[in-house]
Amino acid sequence: MEYFPIIGLEIHCELKTKSKMFCSCPNNPDAAAPNINVCPVCLGHPGTLPVANAEAVRLTRLAGLALGSQILQNSKFDRKNYFYPDLPKGYQISQYDQPLCLGGHLEINDNGQVKEIGITRVHLEEDTGKLMHTDDKNHSLVDFNRGGVPLMELVTEPDIENANQAREFVKELQLILRHLQASDADMEKGQLRVEVNISMGKIGPDGKKILGTKVEIKNLNSLKAVEGSVACEIGRQTALIKNGEAVAQETRGWNEFTGQTFSQREKEEAFDYRYFPEPDIPPLVISADEIKKLKAAVGELPAQKRFRLIDQYGLDPAIAEIFVVNRDLGEYFEKTASEMEEWANVKEGDKENTEAQSRELARLCANYLTTDVLGSLQGKNFREDEFAVTPENFAEFICLIYKKEITSKIAKQVLPQMMKTGGDPSAIISQKGLSQISDQKEIAAVIENVLAKNEKAVADWRAGKQNAFQFLVGQILAATQGRANPDILKETLLEKLGEVKES
Repeated sequence: MEYFPIIGLEIHCELKTKSKMFCSCPNNPDAAAPNINVCPVCLGHPGTLPVANAEAVRLTRLAGLALGSQILQNSKFDRKNYFYPDLPKGYQISQYDQPLCLGGHLEINDNGQVKEIGITRVHLEEDTGKLMHTDDKNHSLVDFNRGGVPLMELVTEPDIENANQAREFVKELQLILRHLQASDADMEKGQLRVEVNISMGKIGPDGKKILGTKVEIKNLNSLKAVEGSVACEIGRQTALIKNGEAVAQETRGWNEFTGQTFSQREKEEAFDYRYFPEPDIPPLVISADEIKKLKAAVGELPAQKRFRLIDQYGLDPAIAEIFVVNRDLGEYFEKTASEMEEWANVKEGDKENTEAQSRELARLCANYLTTDVLGSLQGKNFREDEFAVTPENFAEFICLIYKKEITSKIAKQVLPQMMKTGGDPSAIISQKGLSQISDQKEIAAVIENVLAKNEKAVADWRAGKQNAFQFLVGQILAATQGRANPDILKETLLEKLGEVKES
């Protein structure tokens, strides 16, 4: 009988609010000193009253709308009862039967195929404290700076079929949360934490899907860990089944160094959390009109932006993805494209030619942004407020290249100066003496000198070796420091080579 993976995800995301979920303490779980962002409310002192953070509620609903969820007009908080050292109250304020968002879906790209992953629910709760184990392992400490931080939880349907789909779901969700400015969703900092539920299922005699024994993989803190742990676990469970062994119901961890999952706790049963409505927080009510207004705030989602960038500017999908992932860079590109489009409209009256020219300019701009500019940042994210070049000046720079007023070699010298000083490209070209040489007599004189010094290359060209021509072009460009007009250079070089051949 054929078995196949059945995978669902539980994703927790710390929301980007100024204060915690139920008190006014700063939302800064990574504070330098432990237990400084705490108060009687988030420490669970008797007699304290929690007050729900309205911004956290808004951000969770916004995320739900972006995912196509139903926003419940009446929802509530519940107490989830369990004892653990990082939970001072002995219960967690969460949501049970009336969450903020129900249902929804997210479309992902699975190796060129669109796959829709269903979403069960999106709800809001408070984060727990953080346990810190001492080196001697004799005792543990608790830092409550994270305790009470707004935590959005998303649960998917078991629609994921492989490791790539699991990774792509988390990656796309991460983009959406950043687009909404709901969270930085930095997995390395614990702002986005993933748990995987996986079993090997089969089709029963009645044609219905039969679930296998569920294994949970906890505390995955990178996209690589999500993909690697799922792939490993599929292989491990498949091997057990083929060998006639049973898959144990357990919680497993992921060892990124060995590339293997490992057992943490076995034979876990469903725990009775004894949920009941939180008596200190009134129900949450939102009208249909308020939901409609909130939906308008969602804006253009990453998937929509990805398609539009390709369609509007003719960008390569890989470059469009860079602009979607790096929001600041994408916005800077569009500002620059707008400036270039204005220039193109002024220069050309023909609509068809103008559109083709605008797309060519956009592709040229995108190429310089994703190679030269990003390359200069050495792995750091682009931030417009830290970039010295205005979109207007970058647009002028691209137009100078497009109009062949400067060569690509000169462009490589001009751009670093622009990024260093924020200067106008034309002014830099003038100051540095980098203007293009377009005088045919001046270029011809340089060519004659280069040909006289490279008789072997001339002989090779006569013998039909085309590489010799490119070599000579390179020598001429070097002699003019890249300033010779390429078209005039090549035309004049062919004329001079013809004269040499005839003589």
